[in-house]
Amino acid sequence: MPVKIDAIGHCAIAASDIDAMARFYQNVLGFEVLERDPDHGGVFLNLEGTSHTIDLFPMGMLGTKPASVGSPLVHIAFKVATYPALREAHVTLLDNQVEVQALLDHTNQRSIYFSDPEDNRLEIYFEKPNWADIFKAGRADEDHPFSFDEPAPGWD
Repeated sequence: MPVKIDAIGHCAIAASDIDAMARFYQNVLGFEVLERDPDHGGVFLNLEGTSHTIDLFPMGMLGTKPASVGSPLVHIAFKVATYPALREAHVTLLDNQVEVQALLDHTNQRSIYFSDPEDNRLEIYFEKPNWADIFKAGRADEDHPFSFDEPAPGWD
């Protein structure tokens, strides 16, 4: 049975000029800067009422090599509605012999990273219920690994 995805969560784009890209998404497309993360080099933009939708990273930072030559795509993220759905997605990936490259807790969300058959990086994530408060408080994205063998944190 396939993973139950609710929406495309965000697109991460490697950019040669982060500030110009951020201005474009703000001034032309109406995005707002949700967070500038100088420790990780990213600018996270959102549309009103949503979490991060466009993530901009400097080319080459955090492993942000383009998905293919000439492509600025870093990864596509798919959002699931509950933490149990994230666990089920992990099982589905493993059942389909998909190599899971990382399980990361990004403070506001937990993510599973893997690649499609053409080696495009993909992410399935569950956003914690208090994501907005986490961003307002200064997320300090630490990228801690996690395991589904640990007790479930109780997020639904």
